[in-house]
Amino acid sequence: MIAINELSKISDTDLFLTHATRLSGFNSKEYIDYFNNERRERYGHTGVLPAEYFHEFHLIKNEWQRKILLVRVEDDTVLVVLKHVQMFENIYKRLEGLPISMSGNKDNENLVFDALTQNDLVKKILVIEPECEYIEQKGYALDTEFKTYNYYSHIPTNFGKISANKWMHKKGVKRLLKEEELTFERLNAPDPDIYKINKAFIKWKKEIEQSKWLSSTFSKAISDCKFWWHDGIDYYIFKYGNVPVGLIVYLVINENIAFQLVNKGIDHLLFEEDVNVPDEVRKRIGAYMHYLTMKDLFERGVIDCYAGGAMGTRKASLGVHKMIMNDSYFGVKIYGRKLGNT
Repeated sequence: MIAINELSKISDTDLFLTHATRLSGFNSKEYIDYFNNERRERYGHTGVLPAEYFHEFHLIKNEWQRKILLVRVEDDTVLVVLKHVQMFENIYKRLEGLPISMSGNKDNENLVFDALTQNDLVKKILVIEPECEYIEQKGYALDTEFKTYNYYSHIPTNFGKISANKWMHKKGVKRLLKEEELTFERLNAPDPDIYKINKAFIKWKKEIEQSKWLSSTFSKAISDCKFWWHDGIDYYIFKYGNVPVGLIVYLVINENIAFQLVNKGIDHLLFEEDVNVPDEVRKRIGAYMHYLTMKDLFERGVIDCYAGGAMGTRKASLGVHKMIMNDSYFGVKIYGRKLGNT
């Protein structure tokens, strides 16, 4: 924790390295959960930060670029989420959402925002639509807008749609549910087919899509199943006979928020080897996987589900995510340059 009057005496590097706390830290869950719960109360489902900002995600990846900062203002504590950004030679710290006071004191939130920005401890601010008016009143100009930051499903509503006979017949789910060779399992131990599917996906990303947005560290953590001891991670494996045809991994936070971390189907595996799977299964497996995983989450009482990201979603899949996998999607805006400045 750092006192607000000390923010004028340090550099952004010192603030980030010395005073901010990693999200995998022992006490970080209490604070990041409070931060996200308060944003959820204020802004609805768009206020929940992506999986990368949750304590549980960092038990998988332990990403150091995101941290939480506690600022003391008299007897209050104001929570701040920071990200270290390095775009080639442009290196700076970014504020991820507006500060949140643990006592609900909006004046203290404003004081901390001003101290961080006026002392050049943060260069840019990432916000959602309800926060834009505050930022613009502070005189900041829009720098970048991501329209596909997250895809969202309200699970009770979504499952109500996809469990209807009309949807299930149209998407072929009814037929696949009768296919005896097609199996589904929520795993409770590592399975070699996880590595097989993941390996094929990585090869497809590198050689076919030629995407630079591929986290080898995260992919390796998924393949190595480093997270089995924690109840928050769910691996769903789908097989046709002995052939793996799909893998979905969800991170469930506090039993009511789910993040889809992995969604890999048979199309990626086809680039790795020739597999004997009927065309009907290949064509309909995505809807089948979605139905069964959403059914499981619904029966467990999970409410909100998020998937995708600004950098991680292929354009070809946008329609699928919007029409089949989710109810809506929303974006974020990044503000930087002060109006009137060059």
